[in-house]
Amino acid sequence: MKRLYLSAALVACIASPAYGQSNLECWDGVQNPECFEEDCALLPILKEPCVIAIGTRIDTIGLDNLTSPASVITEAEITSRNNDYIADLLRTVPGASVNRSGPAGSLTQLRLRGSEGNHVLVLVDGVEVSNPNTGEFDFGSLRSADVVRIEVLRGEQSALWGSDALGGVVNIITRAGETKESYRLALKVGGFNTFEGQVSAVVPVGAAALSINGNVFRTDGYDVSDLLGFGDGVKDGAESRALNVGLNNVELGGLMLSAKYSTSHAVSEFDADTNFSGRLNDTLSDVTTNSETGRISARFEIAGFDNLVNLSLSDTKQNTVGTSFPNDTTGKRTQVNWAAEKSWDVHNLTLLAETETEQFSNFGGAGAGQNQNENIRNHALAADYRFNQDAITLSASARADFNEKFDDSQTWRVGAGYAIDEIGGRVRASVGTGVKNPSMTELFGFFPAFFVGNPDIKPETSTGYNIGYDQKLGRWNFSADYFRSDLKDEIFTDFGVFPATVRNRAAKSKREGIELEARGAVGETLDMRASATFLDAEENGVRELRRPQFLASATATWTPIDPLSFTLSADHTGSQIDTDFATFSRVELDAFTLVGLNIRYALNDVVTLSVRGENLLDEDYQEVVGYASQGRGGYAGISADF
Repeated sequence: MKRLYLSAALVACIASPAYGQSNLECWDGVQNPECFEEDCALLPILKEPCVIAIGTRIDTIGLDNLTSPASVITEAEITSRNNDYIADLLRTVPGASVNRSGPAGSLTQLRLRGSEGNHVLVLVDGVEVSNPNTGEFDFGSLRSADVVRIEVLRGEQSALWGSDALGGVVNIITRAGETKESYRLALKVGGFNTFEGQVSAVVPVGAAALSINGNVFRTDGYDVSDLLGFGDGVKDGAESRALNVGLNNVELGGLMLSAKYSTSHAVSEFDADTNFSGRLNDTLSDVTTNSETGRISARFEIAGFDNLVNLSLSDTKQNTVGTSFPNDTTGKRTQVNWAAEKSWDVHNLTLLAETETEQFSNFGGAGAGQNQNENIRNHALAADYRFNQDAITLSASARADFNEKFDDSQTWRVGAGYAIDEIGGRVRASVGTGVKNPSMTELFGFFPAFFVGNPDIKPETSTGYNIGYDQKLGRWNFSADYFRSDLKDEIFTDFGVFPATVRNRAAKSKREGIELEARGAVGETLDMRASATFLDAEENGVRELRRPQFLASATATWTPIDPLSFTLSADHTGSQIDTDFATFSRVELDAFTLVGLNIRYALNDVVTLSVRGENLLDEDYQEVVGYASQGRGGYAGISADF
């Protein structure tokens, strides 16, 4: 495997751009999409990103000042691919693998660099959105209609972002932070009796701005248990509705205030294993998820420091019916953090204080054994230092977490970068630690007849390093990264006892690989982006589940004339190992490639038509054992922007 890595690195010899430094002054880069409308070098069609928000806790930072690898999916790229789901857009990112358990709206997990699904911190408009019950975010119903930018920071990032950022951070920015007056209407219909409607408005309110976005979606889906394709079972569909509201640029004395509120209702139908055979039965089961998130931010200066205070709340309720054990759960998170930043000469220092409370409730009916209410509180202090002078970048971060129910933790990260201006290259390296706290279910969960939590479980910890090289060649930007991470105290479910419970593994898990990424233009009409990942993820010498050894993605947008564009995409997932619960044996799932084509035509400055085809090769594949895949589909849409 190491020879494969070295060969790939030598053949590719590529890396991302030495981006120019941005002079952008942005009061809140996490929430305001307009902070990224910089004059950094532009490709003909797709804007080249040169700053990122999640590399720091205040404002933005130039990509050429990062010592960790990062990728950005711009608004232009989101529009050109026209994928309905954020998870499908993330397939383009190096090191990112997606597993969807069935049709649209079903449980969808994201793994970065071979980490677990709950090892990735997910932020939406500055709010942590993972479900405290499971400790991870389900991408199943997160649609792209309201999203204008996606940032991915890879590797152990707990020193800056705390628990959950063991494998990396995904930052999703929506229209809720916009301040320029605009209005948008959009409709989409297509295969599987799919319908989607969206309305957006950014309305000036004096010097401030109110942003409103509403979205409704429904699809009939298909029978997720129909692995043989007979088509005679009950279809498993999905529906959702969401409202996203933002209030920005509110000046009050010396304060600059912003606020965001979102609510969503999603229903996903699925087939359950009701007879415990390890195979899905064609059932009338569904899970309803009601989510609410809110954030209030205040920006001000005091004692020479630039300060940002955030209060955020999230509430996720899930109700499951049609299974052997009906169950309702609620997970709530309240988080307050205060970041203070000061820059002088070539130095930058950020200090952070944070406190968080998570609540967990479980209800299985009157008198049910799993009925309970629990909560945990955690506090943290952190510091982040950066040095930038000429070609040299140095960074160091440290964080201490004080936990109420389990062991305290300390995490750190250091890095360095050096720009080789003569050839447009830059070398960078970083090493650090990550932590993942036990989820509420792992600590307290109880489901009669098969699972009980473990209040003595320890947090998972990881130590990893990254060596990367960035190169700009004309209008092309390339990147190559080698990484290695060792996970300790991995939490796993022990099915060898009754009832099953979670434990910490004694053996370490190893994850290493190479990530390649390229983006650029051919002539004035063709933009391209591509990535490839080689991964070796093992636990005690055995391949880890649902970690493809090879991932690749390519997107090409051709614009022969100004109003017309064609975007062809191909996302490849290599073979991977999964568990067949019918036999409790390990099986290998075949590799597959999802090919899509999106055609856009602007009738005028307001109205745009689109036609999109997905899974054009009609691949028959499984991302999770026993769950049938969605076949070829076609969709048509119309939008009006004014």
